[in-house]
Amino acid sequence: MASQQVYKALWAFKASDDDQLTFEKGDNIRLLGKDPSGWWLGEIEKGDGKFEEGLFPSNYTQHIASPASRLMYDPAFGGQVLHPSGELLIMDSSVGTPKSERKRKKKKGREKPTARTVFRVWAHVQVLYGASTSLALFGLLAMHYGAEEKAEGDGLVDVSLGVLAVVAGAIFGIYESVTDGEPISETIPLRPILWLIVSFVCWISFPLWTPGIFLLIAAGIDLIGVLRSEEYVPPKKRRKTRKDKEIAEENAEMDFWDKVQSWLIHKHEENKLHRLIFCAIYAIVNVILFIYTAVVWTAAVDAMDEDERLSYYAPFAKAFGAIIDLNASLLLIPVCRTLIRILYNCATKDEGCCAGMLRTFFKFIPLDKNIMLHKTLAKISLFGVIGHTIMHFINYAIRPDPTVDRFGFWPFYSGVLLLIICQMIYSGAFEQVKRPTFEIFWYSHHLFIFYFVITLLHGEGGWNPNFWKYFLVPGLMYILERIMRYCRGRRHVILKSAMTMEPNLLSIAMDKTSAFGEAGFNEGQYVFVNCPSVKPYEWHPFTISSPPQREDFTLHIQTQGPGSWTDSVKNYLMSMGPKGRTFFEFKRRDNKGQMTTGKVLGPNGLQLLLIDGPHSAPTQHMKEYEVALIAGAGIGLTPVIACAESIVYHRWKFGVGKVFPSHAYFYWVVSHRDIEAYRWFVVKVVECMTAVFNMKQKSNIMKDKTFQFNIYITSVPRRVDKKYVDEAMADEKDDVDFWGPTRASQIDLPTNLSRTNFSKAFEGATDSKSPKTDRKIEQKKLPFTTRDLYTYMLAPSEAKRDFEDIIVRTGRPKWDPHFQQLADDHKSKNVGVMFCGNRFIGKDLKKMCTKYSSAQRNQFFRLHKENF
Repeated sequence: MASQQVYKALWAFKASDDDQLTFEKGDNIRLLGKDPSGWWLGEIEKGDGKFEEGLFPSNYTQHIASPASRLMYDPAFGGQVLHPSGELLIMDSSVGTPKSERKRKKKKGREKPTARTVFRVWAHVQVLYGASTSLALFGLLAMHYGAEEKAEGDGLVDVSLGVLAVVAGAIFGIYESVTDGEPISETIPLRPILWLIVSFVCWISFPLWTPGIFLLIAAGIDLIGVLRSEEYVPPKKRRKTRKDKEIAEENAEMDFWDKVQSWLIHKHEENKLHRLIFCAIYAIVNVILFIYTAVVWTAAVDAMDEDERLSYYAPFAKAFGAIIDLNASLLLIPVCRTLIRILYNCATKDEGCCAGMLRTFFKFIPLDKNIMLHKTLAKISLFGVIGHTIMHFINYAIRPDPTVDRFGFWPFYSGVLLLIICQMIYSGAFEQVKRPTFEIFWYSHHLFIFYFVITLLHGEGGWNPNFWKYFLVPGLMYILERIMRYCRGRRHVILKSAMTMEPNLLSIAMDKTSAFGEAGFNEGQYVFVNCPSVKPYEWHPFTISSPPQREDFTLHIQTQGPGSWTDSVKNYLMSMGPKGRTFFEFKRRDNKGQMTTGKVLGPNGLQLLLIDGPHSAPTQHMKEYEVALIAGAGIGLTPVIACAESIVYHRWKFGVGKVFPSHAYFYWVVSHRDIEAYRWFVVKVVECMTAVFNMKQKSNIMKDKTFQFNIYITSVPRRVDKKYVDEAMADEKDDVDFWGPTRASQIDLPTNLSRTNFSKAFEGATDSKSPKTDRKIEQKKLPFTTRDLYTYMLAPSEAKRDFEDIIVRTGRPKWDPHFQQLADDHKSKNVGVMFCGNRFIGKDLKKMCTKYSSAQRNQFFRLHKENF
């Protein structure tokens, strides 16, 4: 049983918004909910038994133990609170204090979203994009259907309900859009009740059955959220930036063809021209297919007898169906990760002819942007689904008897099932649903199996005569892909060590050969990880954080809080190590009965972890550029440090002739509250800088190379108390439990990483000698130590401070000066920009690449972003 969390204010904070808390230094704040943004929900006692509730910056506070006399939170009682006497009290929500203890002072404004709001978010997305749109479209169809029956006196109900459906769809869509799905009432679930009422009304009219089912599903999902005490709060929207006015001013006095030429130049500078050509060709293919199918079916309708003839909407329905067949089948190719990895590896292998041809191929056909391509094909398929459905319903309204005689009712029933599956898949893929709870996205997306099976049977006589032709090759490719994933995932992967760093980091080291065979991996590639003992059917992607030249590989995983998959894996693995240690090596007995490093099976006989990979990543493009800018945010640091180690210890150290890249600029953006979880990174970056420093002292060739590491620390308090730094360094003893394993310790001491010899390795790695090959060569020391850099990052006192070529700044990156400097220092050289992390930083980098690319200077900044 754990006590309720209370946080003490380290500094005073004055609210700048209605939904924030104002507090003084020393105030105690009771935690009500956490959010990844760092703005947590809490409350402060204001006297007279009243509490003020609001948001507070977590990095202004420090966790303290609750007094023993306070109430205690017990997960075993469904998140309710027990009085120390053992009395069970009623709670406001899953985290908080009982209503019987206090009165809350409600503040205006909305709370921040938390991971608990997943089902109501999903329901909101389903109604906003699915149910409201289908009500409007099927409402119009019901009106048309009723008008066709009106002559027989049976269409008045359909027309009336069609009008009501259109109005209801407009109201639902506007409400969900304006309010972001905010509940009408906090106490009564009025929204799902209203959806249920409209759903039951829809069942009266045959054309409205589909939106009725959509509303029924959305209401059920929302009610699940209500039962889980979810309080849906919309995510904070990013303010839209103003469009660049330069192009408009430039085009003001041009004629038409000059404008076209200018537009093409700008698209070339934005690195979009080749893909625009591909998109134009693919659009033409779809148009030709649509026209051809419509013409063929129009001729077929003309040839039918009068009693059997369909309406002329039927050819358009078939034309839209052909669009679905093509694009839904091609949907599978971008998710054939093995094929993409093979092509990607070949394209980035070297500067040879074949690699160059493949890179040109990728410029036109964006397989390296496989998720973007997958989403685009999905949108085209959805467009085809809507058109196919509308045209078939209009055809049925005009010619019901010939339609039923020709096709029967099975295409209708299977079509409704396909629409429901589409609703579940598409709504589960939205970012506001996917990010808080990956499981909803994962499981809803696996409905694709039923989608393809039903589509194959969706047609006259229970068979689709055309879809299998499009589906055959992509389908076989995807089946082969899944077989290969299964085989890779059943390899006996040897886990070597595990490490945790507070507040939220798990690091795992594994044997490279047991996971990938002799093929290995490339810089920054990622793998899918499965833990059979936690959730046997869930696979989660993580980037490899070590260079490919090492004998093992590491994953650094940011845990997402109690109850999450990542937290469960951390607890499971760390339970096998010595109590109280944050780092330990896995041990097992070999065939001779001797203890050796590495473990495959857990105590329950299941494999500890399954690995599927590696898979292609944007940092592989690093080999193509002489100048590379590699950036990461938060845990997106992992491919950054993998590239840094690969460049320093292998490419520059053993490379002959011109080495790619010769100029490497690294950027990392991190929140101040997370720095303690990245001590391992501080060790690695100082090791890299030490190696570069010594190479430049001994080699004239190295003096022409550039290695620069820029660290941006955000959300830094106005004043950092010295006590905070002292407490953060309290356990610092130059041991592996505090800093994590060093490069020297991993190479020199693989089987006996004790605290004593770690201290020697730590000093040797950062200040004295390099491992293995250079042991007898005296290494010059940097003018600073690992501790100096880490303690300064904990309490940065200046806007900018240089530690040789490691530059620490506070605040968010201002990218313009950096890109301008790169453009000036490396004229007529293309710059590869690789990024993994926050999508908003990715958008800023994309804008910078566009701004500083110039066809006139023959210099282009090419962005390669991480996609999962």
